[in-house]
Amino acid sequence: MMNIHLLKKTFYKTLFPPKFGNEKIQALYHFVSQNDSDAENWTIDKQLREFIDIIKIFDGDDIQYFFERIGLWNSYYLVIISDKFLDSHVKTNVKYDLGKIYAKIFLLYEDSDPYFLIDNLEIAITMYDSKIDTATLIDLMSKIELLHHKKLITRQQRNYNIQFINRLKDGISK
Repeated sequence: MMNIHLLKKTFYKTLFPPKFGNEKIQALYHFVSQNDSDAENWTIDKQLREFIDIIKIFDGDDIQYFFERIGLWNSYYLVIISDKFLDSHVKTNVKYDLGKIYAKIFLLYEDSDPYFLIDNLEIAITMYDSKIDTATLIDLMSKIELLHHKKLITRQQRNYNIQFINRLKDGISK
């Protein structure tokens, strides 16, 4: 049976891919769009290695540009990128704080499946021993409260993540 949604997505992204104006961001987008169908099967000797090679050369300006243009990204691609940040090979090969970037993607992520990103928020921040500033922590708390208010996450998810963020805030104040 033909998947109409997949056909529509493939047709649209083939005819109208976003233009980013930054070669590194464009390369990342192109790579993820070409490899999205088998993202859960990326291996270190193939796709994961190429993903690492693309993102490890990003600098602060590239990351800022990524967030300025985050609205151009397909939400599924953001989930793929965020998920790959949790791979130990990525952590070993990329020298900047991907936990902080994961948190910012979570804050800007407005589409479906917020529970996927929230379930891994603590893992990403802990894995990279991220230094999250107070303003971002407050934004994270607000986002979690909003998701709970909209009934997009459970009370248990809300409570757990609020406790986690409070522990991070307590760590900053000491």
